Amino acid sequence: MAILNVKDLTKNFGGLQAVSHVDIEVEKGELIGLIGPNGAGKTTIFNLLTGVYTPTSGKIELKNQETGDLIKINGLKPYITSSFGISRTFQNIRLFKELSVLDNLRIAMHKRCKYSLFSAIFRTKSYRENEELFYENAINILKFVGLDEKKDELADNLPYGEQRKLEIARAVATGASVVFLDEPAAGMNPSETEELSRLIRDLRDKYELTIILIEHDMKFVMNLCERIYVLDFGTIIAKGEPNEIKNDKRVIEAYLGEDV
Repeated sequence: MAILNVKDLTKNFGGLQAVSHVDIEVEKGELIGLIGPNGAGKTTIFNLLTGVYTPTSGKIELKNQETGDLIKINGLKPYITSSFGISRTFQNIRLFKELSVLDNLRIAMHKRCKYSLFSAIFRTKSYRENEELFYENAINILKFVGLDEKKDELADNLPYGEQRKLEIARAVATGASVVFLDEPAAGMNPSETEELSRLIRDLRDKYELTIILIEHDMKFVMNLCERIYVLDFGTIIAKGEPNEIKNDKRVIEAYLGEDV
């Protein structure tokens, strides 16, 4: 059964149809790419799937981590979709820049805390046990992405590439099963991009994630993703494995234009 099932998804902004009758099916553990020219509707789809926008029509279903059933998440607020196991990064980095690297991850874990307000105020045993567990989990994730030695630094003081890593680490720290990455390699040089590609694949394997990403770096996408959906003018024009997509005439025309 698919972990994410999108059927006939449509979004209108007044008279503009930004996304039109999109179907996407993602199996657990897949690494999926969503590509297309600028303005094709990629980020709009991410915003629909993560609760930032409400679909005009169509259906979004996510597999419940506890029951295994598909649940409809159309139009649910982001904090609710997060509780069902969805997290994301953004095209423009949105860290808590005045907090430490460690605290960025601990905040992401907050929705999983099991202690009450009373326990937090009086520092009860339940509070202390939960906070110790969050600390250990956060340190483990930071070690995995190579940021553990910078755990006490302000997020704003990290180099650009490390801020990108931290944002991905924060998305993982929520305990999500499905992670959306919006242009994770944007602004990175070739060596940073190659390192990021390995990191994303390793995170997927270690934390048993399903990852869907938007990216304009075609080499990055083709080397990393197992299946790719191509979007143009709000519709899916092709889907398949990287080699199929590379040679698809409709994809080439969408990116390069058509001979006159």
